[in-house]
Amino acid sequence: MVLSLAVRNLKLNKFRTILSMIGIVIGVFAICAMGMLSAGFTEEMNSMISDTADTLTITPIGETVIDGTTTTGFSTTDLRNIEAAVKSVTSDYDFIPMYSSSKYIYIGKETTGATISGMDSSDITKIATLIDGTLPRGSTNVIVGETFAEDNDLRIGSRMIILDTTGQEVTCRVVGMMEDTGVMSLGFSTDNAVVGSIEWYTGLVGDNHGLYDKVIVKAYDPTELSAIDAAIEEKMNGKEDKDSDDTVYILNSYEIMAVFDDIMSMSSIFTTIISGISLLVAAVAIVNVMLMSVKERTREVGILRSIGTYRSQIMLMFLYEAGLIGLIGAIAGTLLGLIAAPVLLMGMMGSIDAMFTPAVLIYVPIGILIGLVVCLISGLYPAWKAANLNPVEAMSTD
Repeated sequence: MVLSLAVRNLKLNKFRTILSMIGIVIGVFAICAMGMLSAGFTEEMNSMISDTADTLTITPIGETVIDGTTTTGFSTTDLRNIEAAVKSVTSDYDFIPMYSSSKYIYIGKETTGATISGMDSSDITKIATLIDGTLPRGSTNVIVGETFAEDNDLRIGSRMIILDTTGQEVTCRVVGMMEDTGVMSLGFSTDNAVVGSIEWYTGLVGDNHGLYDKVIVKAYDPTELSAIDAAIEEKMNGKEDKDSDDTVYILNSYEIMAVFDDIMSMSSIFTTIISGISLLVAAVAIVNVMLMSVKERTREVGILRSIGTYRSQIMLMFLYEAGLIGLIGAIAGTLLGLIAAPVLLMGMMGSIDAMFTPAVLIYVPIGILIGLVVCLISGLYPAWKAANLNPVEAMSTD
């Protein structure tokens, strides 16, 4: 009976009920949509960089004078020292020294920029996945990133021209394609890469007196990266509180990913708080609506009390009204969020795969629960006030 009376009253005041629900719909929609969008964005970004969150990228910052020329790079002694520091922490790692620079590539009548790298063929497979063709060998064969190939209409057997240091044209033949690592790769990115053998690279750019441009250390256990980082710092950079004698700069992908997760978590909390403001406004509106309902139905409450209806039943009747407003509004707001979040995520990331992860879908029950709880809390005082009306005075009210 109590529930049927609550439903009847909501139907009798349809316009007011709908206005109350709209506030809940907007609040829950904001929380769900922003929460799912933030979680989905975080999942997409994490998936893009997680595959490379197991690397240290080490670049030289110390200058060396060789034959009267000032240059930077890692000598074979530097490489031995860096690897010795890595070995002091773990034996499960890959150590990849490489040459790297930027060059203009001439493909037919088009010109584009690319990052060119030279390394041992055995090292390429440690940091990139070959999806087609073969590894480069000799002084003319190269492999390219999948995105670079698509953007420039390259395929196995395609040729492109690069100018060497004397301005002479060097024709290179594409013999393989590398899987995309994504633009957010924290180690070696294939998206704009042209990779060849050391012989090919030094024929184009020179060997810089035998100095390598960077070293990538890939740990089988990413949690060991911080310890490896510290060991290399101690070995190569001297005193911890003195930067002037540093010889290397270390990019720790694992720590960067951890910082990124913290930033995204804080961002998600912030957006949820902002979205919650609209729910607070809706809660105030529901308190006002319920108080109006109590005032309008004072005589009805008095009659119900006079025929033996308990105070708890009167209170429950008004709580049912608030709960129904919250439940229906929360479900509607959540459904709208489920529609809007994928659309926005597709526009931002070009994919909605992350929408089906637990971190995103958890906002569905959260949104419904929040809407219901907010309405029930908002209805407590009006319900209590109605339950505590004096029956005689209530019946005498016009």
